[in-house]
Amino acid sequence: MSQIGAWRDRRLYARLTGIDRAGLMWEWLRRDSGYIAWHAGARASTRGPADPGRWGLHFR
Repeated sequence: MSQIGAWRDRRLYARLTGIDRAGLMWEWLRRDSGYIAWHAGARASTRGPADPGRWGLHFR
């Protein structure tokens, strides 16, 4: 199946049934090209911690 038509494959979404709101937001965020670039830069950064709050991330 082509990359363009792959979004129609129901098997790719099977693990998302029953997912909670936080899980759904993570699935959305992890595909965001801006977040991917930010995360890569934050990991490589040595100038102090990056601010995950920009992306709405929080920890318990």
